[in-house]
Amino acid sequence: MIKISPITDAQKPASLALITAAFLTAAHADGNEAALVAALRQSPTYHPDYDVVATGEDGTLLGHALLSQAQVVANTGTQRPVFVLAPLAVAPAHQNEGVGAALISYLQMQAGEDERRALSVLGDPAYYGRFGFGPAADYGITAPFDVAAANFMIKEIRRGGLTDVHGQLRYDPAFGL
Repeated sequence: MIKISPITDAQKPASLALITAAFLTAAHADGNEAALVAALRQSPTYHPDYDVVATGEDGTLLGHALLSQAQVVANTGTQRPVFVLAPLAVAPAHQNEGVGAALISYLQMQAGEDERRALSVLGDPAYYGRFGFGPAADYGITAPFDVAAANFMIKEIRRGGLTDVHGQLRYDPAFGL
């Protein structure tokens, strides 16, 4: 059985080690995923309810996921609040066991309680497409960097959440973009 819950202070160091291990052999990793999480945890917009871990029955850390606040900024300057799911990490020994899916499902429910309209992710469309993510370009939303359109995705977390939302995604400053 997998238990998903907000991270505790005691789990934070182990979560960073798990993130590093999970991305060690990932095709599109930059090696800075754990440093990003550490920086996001220091952000003024950090929300501990959106920093979650998956644990096994014995308390073993199986996975980690984090939502950070972002904005889609239109050419007119209009800003629409969204979340960014980054990173999603599962311990290598527990990949392909549903841990990532459980983390995503939990965070989608948590995010639905917020005023933010959508979740953005940069990742594998074959994986994230299973959860309803699609190309952000379909909504006129662009990334602030060069990325394959298929990998820059977004998903409404409330019906109509992306109606009239278009522009460039602005990540939390901790991303360094």
